[in-house]
Amino acid sequence: MTVFLAKGQKCAMGFNAPLRSGIVIDSRSLLTAGYADYQARLATALNEEDGKQEPAWYAPGGQKRGNNMQIDVDTKRGRTIIPGYVIGRLLEGRALEEALSVDSLPLTAAPEGSGIGPGGGAHDAVFHLAVLDIRMHDMGYGSVTFSGEIEAMRDLTTDEYRDVAERISSVLTMYRPVLLDTFIRAAHAIEPGYILQNYLSGTVENDFWQGSQLRLGIGDLFWVHRLFSVACENDAEFREKRVLCKARIYSEQPEMLEDFSIRPGMAIYPGNGNSAVIYDKTAIKPQETGTLGSMVRAQNIFYVAAEDIDRDLFYLSNDLDRKKHSQDMTLLEHQSNTIVEYQSKVSFFKGVYDDFDNSLDPQGLKVWHALEAAWQTRDRFDNVNTKLDLVEKIYNRICENIGRIQNKRLGSFMLAFTLISTLSVIVDTVDFTQGGALQPPSILRIIVLCMMGMIVIFFAFTLLRNRD
Repeated sequence: MTVFLAKGQKCAMGFNAPLRSGIVIDSRSLLTAGYADYQARLATALNEEDGKQEPAWYAPGGQKRGNNMQIDVDTKRGRTIIPGYVIGRLLEGRALEEALSVDSLPLTAAPEGSGIGPGGGAHDAVFHLAVLDIRMHDMGYGSVTFSGEIEAMRDLTTDEYRDVAERISSVLTMYRPVLLDTFIRAAHAIEPGYILQNYLSGTVENDFWQGSQLRLGIGDLFWVHRLFSVACENDAEFREKRVLCKARIYSEQPEMLEDFSIRPGMAIYPGNGNSAVIYDKTAIKPQETGTLGSMVRAQNIFYVAAEDIDRDLFYLSNDLDRKKHSQDMTLLEHQSNTIVEYQSKVSFFKGVYDDFDNSLDPQGLKVWHALEAAWQTRDRFDNVNTKLDLVEKIYNRICENIGRIQNKRLGSFMLAFTLISTLSVIVDTVDFTQGGALQPPSILRIIVLCMMGMIVIFFAFTLLRNRD
């Protein structure tokens, strides 16, 4: 079989994973106060706290081209309304070594288990971590990209190389302490007024956040998407490896998998779990191949957020449906407020997602839509919309219950006031029948008193029946 990576050779490799950060940012307040300006101040404060010569913390917009253009046609088409992330931390070189040494974590990760080839084992290959890029997003999520090189310990075919990469991705969970440390330090630096919920503090502000999926598995990787980057020495090698790598990308419709690159000398294959960029070094620079990784990172965050919202809405609709006939006014009002909170959250999330592709250049836009199709992200949104419609129907029934209870209470008050008025009439009537020229025993007095007593009894029973 054809050797893809010979023993001793190295190949660039990236891994991206979404996770929950435990910090939910109040994006609306930051948007009003000036999101970008606050992010710049936050990055400065965190770098000053670090006291390192090379700053590790960065904010969106802080990485500009040498020409100082804010919008450049070959890098991006515009800006999103809500920044793609709150704050980032880039660890490499000495900074990476120091961060890993705190928890005695290695720079080299070796996959566990046996390989699929003859003699395959735990040392088929190792991954040399060079860069750890951690970002905290505003909706309670984070993302991490592990960049480095895979070094073959023996000759590997294309299938064996993919298998090794998949097994390496399973051991990346050991870097969880560094991820949590990043989120904790960021949470301490962010003003409390801009944090809606901080699960890392151990306290939950209200029932809305208590029932959210965001409280679970903070710092744990949801999954790892493998980003294969294959550099070719010439056009002939590029054409050969483009075919080999395409066949190793997971897709629900492999026969429909196509190259989504708009540049000659580069091929981009977005897939499920694995994606690849293959390029000819004589035509493409390595820094020009980063579009795939950035699109996968953003799609990962939106996908996992949609999945969590979908689960939250399912549990919410189930809980609401069980209690929709409750007569407890306090419970119904609480349910109503919870539904309104979720409606606002979902609408905001969908608006941020729809706005994201406005910032992309043609290459990014093409890859973005390819990932949407491959991952069927829109199906997630359809599920969210379906559950939101169900919740809204339950909300309407809850509003009807609240209105019915309020009408009953209003009716009870009216009956009570009517009864009081009736008692006043009785008192006046008794006073009338007791005085004047009427002499006891008086049939008129007895009849009037009996009629008034029957009226009082009628209103009393009516009042009691309406209170039940």
